[in-house]
Amino acid sequence: MKNSLAKVTFREKILNAQDEMKEAISDGKLRDVMDECTLTHYFTPISEDYGCAVYGREIFLPKGTAIIGKIHRHQHLNIISKGKVSVMTEHGKKYMTAPCTFISETGLKRAVYAEEDTIWTTIHLTNTPGEDHLQEIEDEVIAPDYKSIGLIDDIAEYNRLEVIT
Repeated sequence: MKNSLAKVTFREKILNAQDEMKEAISDGKLRDVMDECTLTHYFTPISEDYGCAVYGREIFLPKGTAIIGKIHRHQHLNIISKGKVSVMTEHGKKYMTAPCTFISETGLKRAVYAEEDTIWTTIHLTNTPGEDHLQEIEDEVIAPDYKSIGLIDDIAEYNRLEVIT
């Protein structure tokens, strides 16, 4: 079930953790290391046969880095080509060690801790290729919030809907 109580509980917790991390960085309690997390973009041209392009987004996570990822609108490939991470999702905690390739489901948001220096690549289909269109691509593949893709992220809202149905 895409909106089970366990999943909604996790979503609420990860959003709260993200807000707490942002606040701790703002207050100087945590160090912002995003400038150390190198991001590289890769693009193919639009294929005439398939009508879309491929976009790769590769990030380097230094050992000891904790990040909370974005909410993706569509299933996509992930490749960990170097390193080891611990990952928390709605499905629990996992350890992933390179080389590792897997599919992300729609709407999944992750809390990631780099156990070692790690290189992680996400691969997306897109209608808008090229570096000049990064914001358009992000709008196409990243959801601004859970609600925009039909998912619930608030336990109180979940409980209200359960009472109605």
